[in-house]
Amino acid sequence: MAKAINDSLNLTISISFLVKIILAVGLFAGGFYSIQMRISDLERTVAELHTEVTVLNQKMSAIEKEHVAELEHHAKELEEENKSLMQKLGLKKPE
Repeated sequence: MAKAINDSLNLTISISFLVKIILAVGLFAGGFYSIQMRISDLERTVAELHTEVTVLNQKMSAIEKEHVAELEHHAKELEEENKSLMQKLGLKKPE
């Protein structure tokens, strides 16, 4: 026959082992909290940088459009000047 399980089970734990377990759990929780806070800080920094890049991109787009408009205006002026010079030289008939 099978032996009956003993109802009186004695579990002993040393105080030093219990203190070590508590310290280990505390260190783990503290480390986890520290890592979570660092990740949160990095996410906030990335979001701020993303906003800055978006704003700078919009500013650059506006500056490029303005520059293109200036170049087109300058090209028209040069074209008119070129026509005028060609007319003075007699290479082109006045319109």
